[in-house]
Amino acid sequence: MANLELLLTDEAVDDLAAAVRTFVPAGSSAVVCIFDDTVLWASMIISVDESGGTASISTLDGAAARVDGDMTKTAGEAVNWVQTHYGSCSLGFFVDKEHAQALLRASDKAGSVRTASAAGALVLSPIPPDLAIALA
Repeated sequence: MANLELLLTDEAVDDLAAAVRTFVPAGSSAVVCIFDDTVLWASMIISVDESGGTASISTLDGAAARVDGDMTKTAGEAVNWVQTHYGSCSLGFFVDKEHAQALLRASDKAGSVRTASAAGALVLSPIPPDLAIALA
């Protein structure tokens, strides 16, 4: 989590908590991975309990944390790992470091996500319907 601590200011933590409350259904998890070039730079898994509260926050472990290369391939492997270890994964958010930093600074979060997507620097899979609608 050390690399995430470099990015997550108090305001960013508040924004992340709001996004989890809005887009991660009760009884599921979200996985967020940030890439520096083709290397997995940081990861975060946020599990939401059946009541909608945050049950745990952790990172990818073991071999899953050492993946590198194609972001789409890594995204699929990370989601599979989360589903194996945590159950349902309702949100996978995979972005390069540059666009993650821009997203955290942006007042228009949806616009920043669309910019990362247009640049080929973002993989959203799986994506909850509410988030897909918000980004449309």
